[in-house]
Amino acid sequence: MERWEWLIEPKAGIFQDPACGCFTEDSIALVHFAKIRETDAVLDIGTGNGVLCLYAEARYGGTYTGIDVDEAQIALAQRSAERNGQPIRFLTLSASDAPDAFGHGAFTHVLMNPPYFTSGDRGAHAAARHADGSQLSEWLHAAFLLLKNGGTLSLCFPAERLAALFRALDENRFASKRMRLLLSGQRARLALIEAKKLGKDGLTVTVEPDRSDPLSKKLV
Repeated sequence: MERWEWLIEPKAGIFQDPACGCFTEDSIALVHFAKIRETDAVLDIGTGNGVLCLYAEARYGGTYTGIDVDEAQIALAQRSAERNGQPIRFLTLSASDAPDAFGHGAFTHVLMNPPYFTSGDRGAHAAARHADGSQLSEWLHAAFLLLKNGGTLSLCFPAERLAALFRALDENRFASKRMRLLLSGQRARLALIEAKKLGKDGLTVTVEPDRSDPLSKKLV
């Protein structure tokens, strides 16, 4: 068995290269948090090895497209989709180019695990996970254009940087509607956010312990 193969559930084998950074429980938590319908057209911006699309399609159904600027990651995502017989499109494409490529309002749901920097990151993985405010705004602006009016954006972000995220969401005309804070000890580590394009104010907040998904199991 290849060293970067993981099993999320019996249907979904995910290929990944540790040199590019492996997915974490954050991605699993986001899929469980997102309210995706079988009729949704879903876009994952910055899909990486495609874990959000692969797991969400297996769990909820729907039509999925994943985009990323990293050709090697897209190749892994395509390989996983082919292995699992999942009809997911993975394309090498930047967020800024996506609205012209797909058309405005082409999707009903956008998934996003935006890049961010943590002190434990090193090397290429650190570069892949680092984003300043302008890159976050670029992704959110693309999501706004790509979503239908009233469409849903689901994303995760470090809880300590929520102020910056809320500013960026507001600037890009998203209304935060639902938030789940995952606790690590007494502090919130991760925020899962659902926002609506051109939505009305009204945010519901829940808190729960931070725990790994029981379906996630590393193969050795």
